[in-house]
Amino acid sequence: MILTKKRSFSDALLKVIEDKILNGKTNEVLHLVPTNRKARALKKEIIDKTPARAVSIIPIETIFTLAEKLFSVEVPLSLASDAASSVLLKKAFQKNQLEYFRSFSKTIPQGSLDRIKNLFSEYKRNGITSEYLLRDLGKTGGTEKQKLSELAKVYDSYCELFRQLDLYEIGDVIREVNEFSLNDTAERFRILFPSVKIIYAFGYSEFTNPEISLLKKLSELPGEDLYIHLDYQRNNRGLFSAVEEVKDKFEKEGFYSYPFTGKDNGNKLSGYLSRYLFNEKKIKKKNSYEDAVALIVGKNREDEIIQIAKKIKTLLAEKNVPPNAVCVAFHLIQNYSGIIRDVFLQYGIPFNLTDRFSLNTFNPVISVINLLEVMATDFYHKAVFRVFSSEYYQPVNAQSSDIYQVASKLRIISGYQTWITHINHFIDEENETEDEILSNKNLLSSVKKEIESLYSLLKKFEEPMTLRQFPERLLALIHELDFPVKVLKLSKEYEEENIKSLTTFIEMFSDLFEQLQLEYEQPESQKFPLKYFLNHLKTAVASTRFNIKERPGYGVLVSNFEEIRGLNFDYVFLGGLCDGDFPTRFSPEIFSYESFSESENKHVTRERFLFYQTLQTCSKRLYLSYPLYEGTKKELSPSSFLVDLKKIFEVDKVLINKNEGYIYAFSELIQKAAAQNNMELLLNIKSENEKEILHEKFLIDKTRREHPFEAFAYNGFIDAAAEHTAGLLEKYSGSDYSISQLELYAKCPFQFFLKRILKLTPFEEPSEELEPMEMGLLLHAILEQFMKTVKKENLNLQFEKEKASQLLFAIAKDKIDKLSVHSSLSFWEKEKILGVNGSKNDSILSLFLEKELARTDNFEAAFFEVPFGRLRNDDGQKSTILSLNLTSNAKLRGKIDRIDINFDEKYFKVYDYKLSGKKPNEEDLQLGISLQIPLYLFAAQQILQNELNETFLPAAGIIYSLKFSREDFGPDEVKTVNRKSYGKAGAETRDKIIQANQDLISHSLKKIDALITGISAGVYHLSKLEKREEKVCRLCSFKSVCRIQEIEDG
Repeated sequence: MILTKKRSFSDALLKVIEDKILNGKTNEVLHLVPTNRKARALKKEIIDKTPARAVSIIPIETIFTLAEKLFSVEVPLSLASDAASSVLLKKAFQKNQLEYFRSFSKTIPQGSLDRIKNLFSEYKRNGITSEYLLRDLGKTGGTEKQKLSELAKVYDSYCELFRQLDLYEIGDVIREVNEFSLNDTAERFRILFPSVKIIYAFGYSEFTNPEISLLKKLSELPGEDLYIHLDYQRNNRGLFSAVEEVKDKFEKEGFYSYPFTGKDNGNKLSGYLSRYLFNEKKIKKKNSYEDAVALIVGKNREDEIIQIAKKIKTLLAEKNVPPNAVCVAFHLIQNYSGIIRDVFLQYGIPFNLTDRFSLNTFNPVISVINLLEVMATDFYHKAVFRVFSSEYYQPVNAQSSDIYQVASKLRIISGYQTWITHINHFIDEENETEDEILSNKNLLSSVKKEIESLYSLLKKFEEPMTLRQFPERLLALIHELDFPVKVLKLSKEYEEENIKSLTTFIEMFSDLFEQLQLEYEQPESQKFPLKYFLNHLKTAVASTRFNIKERPGYGVLVSNFEEIRGLNFDYVFLGGLCDGDFPTRFSPEIFSYESFSESENKHVTRERFLFYQTLQTCSKRLYLSYPLYEGTKKELSPSSFLVDLKKIFEVDKVLINKNEGYIYAFSELIQKAAAQNNMELLLNIKSENEKEILHEKFLIDKTRREHPFEAFAYNGFIDAAAEHTAGLLEKYSGSDYSISQLELYAKCPFQFFLKRILKLTPFEEPSEELEPMEMGLLLHAILEQFMKTVKKENLNLQFEKEKASQLLFAIAKDKIDKLSVHSSLSFWEKEKILGVNGSKNDSILSLFLEKELARTDNFEAAFFEVPFGRLRNDDGQKSTILSLNLTSNAKLRGKIDRIDINFDEKYFKVYDYKLSGKKPNEEDLQLGISLQIPLYLFAAQQILQNELNETFLPAAGIIYSLKFSREDFGPDEVKTVNRKSYGKAGAETRDKIIQANQDLISHSLKKIDALITGISAGVYHLSKLEKREEKVCRLCSFKSVCRIQEIEDG
């Protein structure tokens, strides 16, 4: 159908236009098309038809670009970006006193912000003013009226901000052009298009009222003939009802409608579809189109794309189809763009993906925002971690994992000064600890340097800035950190996207803050804190999208349905044809007035017509596809449009890959060879180097699976003498070992390798509450000082109970007060130590005194927090035994919490304070995965021999539970004979217990010698424990990089 103001019309219109092209008169026809992509395709098509393929002017515009040019003839046009529009919308909410939207004056959820911004843009495109909205309020009531009234106010403020800043959106531009007089419009048009005689608009299915007004004005220009070509079939309202409404609107404006079929686009389905698709009349299915349409069904979205990729690769290989003759399109392309990139790259298919990218998903931009977040949040630990984990900001003095660990151990939550103060405290502290992080002064100093360096870099953003200063400083920061160079170096497959994201980001914030300056008469006098700028910047980034420049004629086009309207390809794949994707579910606009909201019927009609338009883009064969499931569980239904299509003709059966012998991608070759354990398949690889590498990998994998504990480098048996590993293991040869290190190796050599050799550390959030280890250290310190004071002052607990109690609680209060300077002790933790609800009797300290008073044995508490090996005690003095040689191959370091002595019988007991009170069982002792008690017994015997020059025998090893529970609190002996404790045994049994303890020490020393030999020799296989899942794997932080499950599964 043709719409025109002319009273007569000839079917020769297209012939006239064609002749002008063939005769080199392309400048006499202005083509109006719905999309920029169609404009580019049409330009190429016209160039191909012109004589010698040479032409100087081809007037092709969209309605908006035409309006933009008409507006800009005399005055430059400043279009608002999505970023600027979002920021101005937030300002509009903040300018109004709102009740319904009162929370929006501070923060607006990004989803709501985008919906309202799009709604306001649609209002502008449809010529709706705030006055019009307010007049329409009478049709509503209650909270709905309040909501819509406030939206009208915000919309008015939004439009006013645009006027103040002299900014425009699409609807603003068309409105301005419509306000030009006819003579003014004619003059502008003639300046732009001096030779145009025919204006031909085609490919459209709908127009807004302001667009209709603009086209009407163009039709009235002197010497211009305007023709609007609409695809319309009078007898199929199910498909063309929306087009019919457009026709009626134009006819009201004085246009005449004429039947017109237009040119054949090569699609043999076109005429049949226009007559019968979505037509309520029942017809007999036609089978003659069976070879024109085929169906692909994927298990899920990824499988759907894999099947599409395989079919495309078959077309390219078997039929020599050029890639640019193929198109893959989706209605909701965002559901597929990531999968398309991965799969098409994997299958070696060249492609042009036209999806618009969100700026806030790209690492270069995220990294810049994260840097600003650090200063804006005063070095909040998560913000700091995000910066140090970025590939665009690498620490120089320390590893990022070290920074995580220091923050976690020191419980640093935020505050630059807190970081520095806490780290300085541990650097200056003379006490030594077994903790590898806190005892490493050099590491702590390195982390401090990193924090100071980051502060120095960001200090420029600490003080308030003007709207000019902030973008200047931000740009300086980007260049100071060499972001452009790093983007080129670090980007691999997505180099172009990352470069474009950074340039778009710089352009966006430069334009945004330049435009915001227009809001103030003296912008240089207005200063704002970093949070103000960061808030606007994050809003702008979340709203900004960009395209990668298309490479004409390159690869398979991957786009959305809207973009491919009016284009033509040999082979078209329409994917995602499941309900919810296409048609999309109708959802009424919650922020819009009912009278302006789209009805469900109109929504369905619009999407039906879009489906019809996409079906016409194919000239040879059309492939329709959909997934059965979203992921693995949520079942999806085929599109109702697909069901309607099947009503009018047969669709080819579901495609099944009949070419079983085909291998479509290198990854498929590897998978198939691995699954079949068939290395002969590798002969298909042309590269001898790749073939050799893969052959070696297969042999390695096969050996690992069949012989998981065989002495083999890839099973964790590292050659300690090899040049590239000697340095890695050298420091463990002849070094002092902590008990925790040895226990870890005994449980799982591979976990030891990851933690201790490679220094891998799972991320742990700093906690604002006291960690169990810190709580344990605090209680250790309190009890140590108390017991030492008792001994020094020779207090008799039985007769001086009150004095002892006062002493114990005073020591605890002093220790807690000192700890609070560098840490934060929760209310409940203080209560547990000092007394719940102020009651001393209900406290850990009171329970400890009770247990001490209840003792009836002849043992005396003699030594406390006794270090051995290379450790210092709490007074800063070196340990009694500088080097505790267990064997010729082993040295040990540690600290015994307490040693009690029976001076008469020459016996001793060792104590290990534990918050949990968990005691090792006999199996763990024999396996060597619980070494603390036997080694404490061994070390204590050596220490007593050293200190007292006498031999004392090991009576017992005791786990002293500090758990705040009357039932669990107190000492519990680790039993080695007949499950009897030393205190309850008779003389004969006591001798057996002492012998059993000595045997346990000897057994443990042999175990340790073997463990240290394994560590030094580079033996780091997986855990061999029978109950490894229970004892090691269940709580392991390295499951994701461990292959133990392969062995478990056989």
